[in-house]
Amino acid sequence: MLIDIADGTCSVLEHGYLVRVERAHGLPRAVRQKRSATSAGVCYRDAEYGEQLIVELDGRVHHDSATGRDADFERDLDAAVDGRSTIRLSYGQVFDRPCRTAGKIAQVLQLHGLAVAGHPCGPRCAFPRLDRAA
Repeated sequence: MLIDIADGTCSVLEHGYLVRVERAHGLPRAVRQKRSATSAGVCYRDAEYGEQLIVELDGRVHHDSATGRDADFERDLDAAVDGRSTIRLSYGQVFDRPCRTAGKIAQVLQLHGLAVAGHPCGPRCAFPRLDRAA
């Protein structure tokens, strides 16, 4: 876990995404806590896959107020202006449905032209079989 923290997981939700979604299903490794300039100033993205996809992991501490949500949406709009997609994930998607979430993230990565060699995490995993030609 200390290595995961050193690699940029800064919350329970971010660590859960790394372990239960990304690593467990063999998804490409994201760059974590990447510094990004936005119209509102500098922010740090939870996880980035290349220049195409941003994954933000939103717990309730910093994302529950109207002001916090507005700042999140402004960063998403700035990313869209730069040609990047933002996906916001919740605790339920990471801790209750990690396999389905991993499958959907893999599909989005493929839509953005990124190579994905993901796999089910176990025999009862809901991770879909991906079309490797995409």
